[in-house]
Amino acid sequence: MIAVLGPVGCGFRPMYGDRAEQKSPTASELAQIRVGAIEDRIGQQLRNALVQQLSPTGEVARPRYSLSVKVSGSSGAVSTDQSGGAALGNMTMTAQFSLVDIADESVSKTAFAGTARSITSYRYYGPRYGTIATERDAEDRALSELAGSIRNQLAAYFSSRAAGFKPEFAR
Repeated sequence: MIAVLGPVGCGFRPMYGDRAEQKSPTASELAQIRVGAIEDRIGQQLRNALVQQLSPTGEVARPRYSLSVKVSGSSGAVSTDQSGGAALGNMTMTAQFSLVDIADESVSKTAFAGTARSITSYRYYGPRYGTIATERDAEDRALSELAGSIRNQLAAYFSSRAAGFKPEFAR
């Protein structure tokens, strides 16, 4: 019984969790981010995933931060079958992002920047449709992982700032 109640009084607060009566400071900060448009279809999918993960209840009318993201990807065969054709492929996606504090419109300052990378594998199948389907699945998984990685890095930044650490980043 004591083990169950032990963490309640120690001040432990989940980084992403929110209580019924209040949101965590980290979740509140993440909800204040407006994700800018990202080029291409892949960029649009990444933007949608980021919006969903950063502010699941919807974007705020007056955001405090602006997030800009550039995404690039490549894919290629990593193994061959007995006939010499490709059997397994890897898709690598990289996103470079920067968070700008836009609270004071006269001064826009980059608060945080980082890079996220995801590598997913997929199988090549004889019919072209099968390969396209597995490539799209790998792409969806990679974009979901990128969005999660960006969210985690931003959450760590806001969490360390809330704990009193002064992250140094200047661009």
